[in-house]
Amino acid sequence: MQSNLLKRVITASIIFPLVISIILYQNDLIVRLFLNIVIFLAAFELSRLCFTDNSENRKRFIFITIVFISIFLSNLIVKNNIWSFQIIFSIILWLAIFLYIFKLERVYNESNFGILYAFNFAVLLSCMYSSVYTLYILSPNFLVYLICLVSLVDISAYFFGKIYGKTPFFQIISPNKTLEGFYGSLVTCVIFSTSFCLYQKYEIDYTIKLICISLLVAIASSFGDLSVSLIKRMSGKKDTGKILPGHGGLLDRIDSILPAAPIFLILSFSLSVII
Repeated sequence: MQSNLLKRVITASIIFPLVISIILYQNDLIVRLFLNIVIFLAAFELSRLCFTDNSENRKRFIFITIVFISIFLSNLIVKNNIWSFQIIFSIILWLAIFLYIFKLERVYNESNFGILYAFNFAVLLSCMYSSVYTLYILSPNFLVYLICLVSLVDISAYFFGKIYGKTPFFQIISPNKTLEGFYGSLVTCVIFSTSFCLYQKYEIDYTIKLICISLLVAIASSFGDLSVSLIKRMSGKKDTGKILPGHGGLLDRIDSILPAAPIFLILSFSLSVII
């Protein structure tokens, strides 16, 4: 366990500064290229989870093609400033996923998820792309805030769960996740967002709005993690991949931001909370 934790820390200490530096100090082309690499690596990992049979290469190819087309269309949507329609659609889809998780009583193994699953995943990946890219255009600093928030929520849930965890949190999906870890992540979220607002000397109404948005994002990020854990459990896989030592696959690192980014974008834009 200590060896794996050390790997996680080393990997995070390399990846996190790299991502932040790209957002803050690189141009639009580099940011889009980086986002495309992340999305396509995640899509490849998803295709391996959804289509486990070696004979399903045709469906994997179709899935990757759908993702490619959806990213191309997402660029057009963002450039023409009509991203809100795509983001609202993705939030509706995420609400349906959250409801499905709440009602889930048993997890069944799936040997083939089918094209419908692949289409939904392609939509969610493209909406994450649109959300992150739009946030970058509106305010790179706000995108950095989101990444820091989701990262802290994820880390605190892990450590609170390890230290205080007793009560299972959706045990049928992920036995290692606990309510104590979930509540600890929400406390961390409030402390982080409050400290940030105090440091920036924001007015009280702005501070309250940002804290509330951050809490909703923290909750959504937890269910994003659960949604990918559900897919892994259905496919019988422990990790989505091995690209990141100590963390597993790339999808294991961005699962929390999949629902967090569109929710954060639409709420912060609607409530005029942009740094």
